Amino acid sequence: MTESPKPNGCFVSFQRIFSGLLALVATVFLIAVIFSLVAEVKIQGASLLVLVASSFFVLRYLWKKVAVKSVSNKQVFKNILSSFFRTIIVIVLFTVILIILKDNYHSNDITRTDDDSQTEIVETTEGEETIRYIINKMRWRDFDGDRYQMNFKIAENNVQKSKTNRESYRYTRNFTWGQFYKHMADHDQPLLEHLYTEFSKIQKQRKMNRTKFAEFIITSIQNIQYNYIKSTPCDGTEDYPCVGNVRLGIFAPVEFSANLKGDCDSRTVLLFVLLAKFNYEVAILNSDQYKHSVLGINVHARGKYKTYNRKKYYFVETTATGCPIGYLPNNVSTLSYWNFVLVN
Repeated sequence: MTESPKPNGCFVSFQRIFSGLLALVATVFLIAVIFSLVAEVKIQGASLLVLVASSFFVLRYLWKKVAVKSVSNKQVFKNILSSFFRTIIVIVLFTVILIILKDNYHSNDITRTDDDSQTEIVETTEGEETIRYIINKMRWRDFDGDRYQMNFKIAENNVQKSKTNRESYRYTRNFTWGQFYKHMADHDQPLLEHLYTEFSKIQKQRKMNRTKFAEFIITSIQNIQYNYIKSTPCDGTEDYPCVGNVRLGIFAPVEFSANLKGDCDSRTVLLFVLLAKFNYEVAILNSDQYKHSVLGINVHARGKYKTYNRKKYYFVETTATGCPIGYLPNNVSTLSYWNFVLVN
């Protein structure tokens, strides 16, 4: 009976170094996955505990395999291949988990918001005039998890002006959504002074840069509870709260700021007005195929965008919390279906 030759020492050293590097790559990757899910998806509680525990046992298994002794050169090569494929499987598996959790979070987020607001009516005397203000006390977090608290203060008589202006718009054969949005935006822009003042004050207090300030404004609107706004009566089959019999199925910026009830284009028009006021280059993009409206903004960002006059306008999904600049949900992500309808 012949003995198997002992493995070459150099081969054994290479196997251990190679396996160790792969285990290190897997360790860094899993840590990055956990941090990404905590930061972006805000995963916590039992879900986070299960994820961390699973990652720990997977890494423990991989590191134990680094110390496995080979009895022959053939076994050395087998262990090298095994280490490689184990690492690939772990990376693919946790990548799939990451994608599923992120997609589920963003697609389901439209059904929930933090909706952490209180509304009150306040009367003040300004000169000889008594003015009633609708004050919505808002609280929300931005994409970095930073907390904010701010009052959306709207004069009650301005709400009526905004409604009258919206309802007086003539629906003709040449009607376009872009012209209608501009009609509401131009009218309501000077009626939102209290919002501009509050946003600007917090920007100065927090010393925000341009991108951070845009995210601050965007997340304040994303946080508001989603509502269907219909031109026809609500029939009770809607998945979300519904407001019916609203002419052209949209609330103008001042109306929405006061009642906090808006669907996609109610939000995009308000954000268009707010961000344009602070000299951002913004656009509204609509999709007939998706029956949806999103904002576009020309800032330094990553993700999906469309170009207009050689400028990149990154998509902003306004109907769900946690959707960063440049993100589009998978079910509305075909770029050719999106068209610019209004650009400032």
